[in-house]
Amino acid sequence: MVLSIILIILAFVAIIVVKTILFKSKQESVSPVEPVAIDAEPVLARLSSAIRLKTISSQEQTASDLEPFLEFHRFLEQSYPQVHQKLKREVINQYSLLYKWPGSDESLKPVAFLAHIDVVPVEPGTEKEWRYDAYGGKIADGFIWGRGSMDMKATLTGLMEAVEELVGQGFQPKRTFYFAFGHDEEVGGNEGAAKIAEHLKNNGVKAEFTLDEGMVILNEDLSPTKKKLALVGIAEKGYVTLKLTVKTEGGHSSMPPSETALGTLCQAISNLETNQMPASLSGVVGQLFDYIAPEMTLVQKILLANRWLFKRLLLRQLTKTNSMNAMMRTTTAPTIIQGGVKENVLPSQAYALVNFRVLPGDTVSDVIEHAKKVINNPVVEIALHGRANGEASPISGLDTLGYRMISKTIRQLFPGTAVAPGLVMGGTDSKHYTSITENNYRFGPVIYGPDDPGRIHGTDERLSIEDYIKSIQYYIQFMKTVSSGS
Repeated sequence: MVLSIILIILAFVAIIVVKTILFKSKQESVSPVEPVAIDAEPVLARLSSAIRLKTISSQEQTASDLEPFLEFHRFLEQSYPQVHQKLKREVINQYSLLYKWPGSDESLKPVAFLAHIDVVPVEPGTEKEWRYDAYGGKIADGFIWGRGSMDMKATLTGLMEAVEELVGQGFQPKRTFYFAFGHDEEVGGNEGAAKIAEHLKNNGVKAEFTLDEGMVILNEDLSPTKKKLALVGIAEKGYVTLKLTVKTEGGHSSMPPSETALGTLCQAISNLETNQMPASLSGVVGQLFDYIAPEMTLVQKILLANRWLFKRLLLRQLTKTNSMNAMMRTTTAPTIIQGGVKENVLPSQAYALVNFRVLPGDTVSDVIEHAKKVINNPVVEIALHGRANGEASPISGLDTLGYRMISKTIRQLFPGTAVAPGLVMGGTDSKHYTSITENNYRFGPVIYGPDDPGRIHGTDERLSIEDYIKSIQYYIQFMKTVSSGS
């Protein structure tokens, strides 16, 4: 009996050791390249001008609100004359733009580069908290400051700078390039990116892949590998909001019933928070672990190489971190609760909104069924809320031209940086392009530290001058590399 136990233990140890040894690095060996020299002063001046145009998105916009978008179109024409001489430009749905750079080889599938013109508004009352004017495009302290510097006018102008440079060099891509700039990404993209994608589909365009915003390079402080880690989004979570409504008779607060509208509603919310949808180590997060574990410490490598054995331990530990928890499950977030008009009156009706970000592999229907099961109270009405009820995106491939070229260019221009697939928590315009390609990637060639994520949509949004120059160099190199698919 004792011998049998010892043999079983040894067998487990042997399996663990073998699986750990076989867990080899997936990082491609790539020689660094010398980036194209960029004159910083004029490119920064153009980005500054772009930031000063208040292309702000809101759900209900008037013609005057949209005038800055037309100004932005004119700004692009004036700032990038060679682009507008060489490429075909189409205005889509009045405010979005589509550029086509025809390739010399029509047998090659095109690539679409995505960006958006719009930005989120500055939260009222926080304007004075900004170090510099939120729409000033100030260049100071090694950064360019203002709304859109990170999300994502710098990407849009960075792409235009790259094309302007390449056209000036006389470069002719073998593969056709599209540049699709939607005007309403921050409110869902239904009038911008969706219309562009529909236009491309109606014209028979089948793309090799798209490249959009979504993930970045984490510096040593943020990276779990403790060295620079570039995360390439291969999928994004879905989005659904449920409205929970409870109706009762109401009455005077001096004689409350055993169950009130607010009490019942709060219990339903508590049940949802306490009983989350299950976390998983498979799917995109499993692919992430396959790529980053070989770059980590021996103990971490052992655990992640043997997820079959350490699954419970890993789930328990990883879900304690908000970012990892969000990557591993469909999240539950109560965001609004409403009920009552006076302190001594029981409300006859109360409601709450609960937002779910849907993990690839789960569906909106799964979320609704889960909510019904967990709440388990017929008094609580459960209904879909709002327009943005979308499934999670398909998962794009890793053994594809797109992923290989993105990874290769990262390692060419950011030597020593590991590259791994990741899951985008928020929404991007990429979700609208699944009708023209199976592979939609989400990556921006900038480096983030611990202080940076909170600036996106927040106060003191800024981008380092070094990162902006590097991103232009990245797009130039990437377009050259992907042009012929080599």
